[in-house]
Amino acid sequence: MKRLFFHSVLLGIFLIPLSVLAGDAKPKPAKAEQPEGVDAAPAAEPGGEANPSADPSDQETAKPTRRKITARPTSIDVIPEAGGMKTLNIHFRWSLYPDASIEVRLLPTAKTKAAAGDKLRKKAQATRASMQVDPDAIDMAPVYFHELLKDKVQEHLFDCLDHPENAGRIYSFTKDKVVYKMIGRRNSLGNQAVHVQVYKEESDLAESPAAAYLQLDTWAVDNEVLSLDLARDEFAQPGKLFVWFFRGDQSVWEEQLHWPGYK
Repeated sequence: MKRLFFHSVLLGIFLIPLSVLAGDAKPKPAKAEQPEGVDAAPAAEPGGEANPSADPSDQETAKPTRRKITARPTSIDVIPEAGGMKTLNIHFRWSLYPDASIEVRLLPTAKTKAAAGDKLRKKAQATRASMQVDPDAIDMAPVYFHELLKDKVQEHLFDCLDHPENAGRIYSFTKDKVVYKMIGRRNSLGNQAVHVQVYKEESDLAESPAAAYLQLDTWAVDNEVLSLDLARDEFAQPGKLFVWFFRGDQSVWEEQLHWPGYK
């Protein structure tokens, strides 16, 4: 009797682990039968990526299109200041461009109409017919002052920046019958800054006003906004204002806008 009881206990101890292991075993999923003549759908790769064997045209369609980024200013506005000065506010990531400068040229309204009239007469003579010419189509070229910014000219630039006292410093020189007048003084932002008046030697300043703005950090509100002073004696007349942004001697962008002038 004792021997029978002892064998029963041993049998129970042996069968308990087997029953536990049998309970943990996971049943294999049944393989779904695929109807004849129908190919199985490709399984998704880990991470949700498309199967490389899938049609590449479908993958291209699924890709989101990336918008191209162009180097253009967000906005350019003429802002009247409290003291009567008008500034040109440019919203652009100028700080991403080393050795940057800005040039502006004004085509006064009277000259715009005269130039349009000259084009109209030339085209009328060529075609023997009257036609209208859009004044906006008149081309203007920048000054390219950066090409002159070396040796003594560059030394005078830093001299103008380093001497804000006594109404600043002025340095003028003439090259190829063009006058360049470098002016260093406090701007409307309160910074010692430098801009260059540019005009032909034989003409009046108001007839062909142009200016180059150097060391843009002194004309900056922050890393994305520039505020340029457009002085009354240089830009008194209304007209069309041409604006160029330079990186070194390379033009990054060009914009045009109406300039109201000073009344």
